[in-house]
Amino acid sequence: MNETTRTYDVIVIGAGPVGENVAERARAAGLSTVIVGRELLGGECSFWACDPSKALLRPVVARADASRVPGLNSAVAGPLDVEAVLAHRDKMSSYWEDQDQVDWLDSVSVDLIRGHGRLTGPRQVVVQTPEGDTVRLTARHAVAVSTGTRAALPWWASPSPAPVSGNWCTRPPSRSPARCPSTGSGTPSRLPHARRSLAAAAGDLPRLSTLRQGLTSSEIQVGGFFVCRLP
Repeated sequence: MNETTRTYDVIVIGAGPVGENVAERARAAGLSTVIVGRELLGGECSFWACDPSKALLRPVVARADASRVPGLNSAVAGPLDVEAVLAHRDKMSSYWEDQDQVDWLDSVSVDLIRGHGRLTGPRQVVVQTPEGDTVRLTARHAVAVSTGTRAALPWWASPSPAPVSGNWCTRPPSRSPARCPSTGSGTPSRLPHARRSLAAAAGDLPRLSTLRQGLTSSEIQVGGFFVCRLP
């Protein structure tokens, strides 16, 4: 295991859309910049949330719209081609490869360090790489923390036998699990509709009024909670 030390004007922790924009703007201002990220460059929007979820939902919405147009309803009466929809999702997610994003980062002269970064002091960051190496970074001006968030689950969701997904719920495998709880009102709220139309008969979604029993106001404000049971 090796240990190295580097100094930049700006250090960005988090390689998602916000981190990429901060890094690009800092570099455009003439500041030396590095991004630290442990996931794919581009983050959840490109690979797990926005792009893949919309790719799943688009055929569903298009068919629903066509079914309401006179003369087209019979043409879209059959089931969706699930394999084709999933293949389109994979393509829109660049098959979970981020080389295009890496090439873009190189084109704007921003360095990339893959690994888990943590603050250790004022403008000090230590990165543990997947290879087990340690990189100690010092920022002359600032450290931007752009790591995003994870869903906070209320107590009634915690015992779920299946992983409860937030914005990371469109990652492979391509088949939906037998039980797929999701939290949030953005990407997760799209998925029950997509799964229902992809030959995945979803159960009735519980109304918030039925979930209020025994919950505190802070727990209710955590976000929507959808549970769909698949055959």
